[in-house]
Amino acid sequence: MNQSNDILSIDDLYVSYGGVPALEGVSLSVRQGEITTIIGANGAGKTTLMKAVAGLLTPAQGKIRFHGQDITGLTPAETVAQGLTLVPEGRRLFPTMSIRDNLMSGAYIRTDKEAIQKDLETVLDYFPVLTDRLSMPANSLSGGQQQMLAVGRALMASPKLLMLDEPSIGLAPTIVETIANIIQTISGNGVEILLVEQNAHMALELADQAYVLENGQITLQGKGHELSQNDKVREAYLGL
Repeated sequence: MNQSNDILSIDDLYVSYGGVPALEGVSLSVRQGEITTIIGANGAGKTTLMKAVAGLLTPAQGKIRFHGQDITGLTPAETVAQGLTLVPEGRRLFPTMSIRDNLMSGAYIRTDKEAIQKDLETVLDYFPVLTDRLSMPANSLSGGQQQMLAVGRALMASPKLLMLDEPSIGLAPTIVETIANIIQTISGNGVEILLVEQNAHMALELADQAYVLENGQITLQGKGHELSQNDKVREAYLGL
């Protein structure tokens, strides 16, 4: 997986919880200019994989490379400094802090004030519903608006790779569609996307490259449109 257009490459990754394997020999790549998605049932290891890439878990074995540099075992702050940001499952906002302060917390390692202000304007262009609510606490927002805030906060770190863990969970279909459209727009503006989703319809529709993770192992991979036509995927994940 050392192709020159691979932004992120994961090779033979093993992660265990208390001696119980959660990921076993996972290998995948995120290519430049593409949206890469990972689908799988609850408990398949998707969140574990994202946490390992983000520096929240230390792999027992394997390598994670970002732009060719080994980032295996870096701390979360170090991975953010490298240009990777994670929007975690459940959003993990600061509920009583203002929306503005939640957004600005994403830029905590940055010192380029003018660029930070420009990125704030870009985020508010993506999520105009937040513009008139900047002084309000995050817990005053609806679930969909909170997900927008979580994505916006991650973008304030000026990432090269944006990782999204189950961004559609618990959201109404119309909001899921809005989030999907925004993910496409962010990708089109030059930020690589790694998306983990139980919502296989959304994930495969967005995906340039897609992987199926089952019981800690990659069992299928291919173009998003190819996997959406795969009989096993259609039966197991698309309900067709």
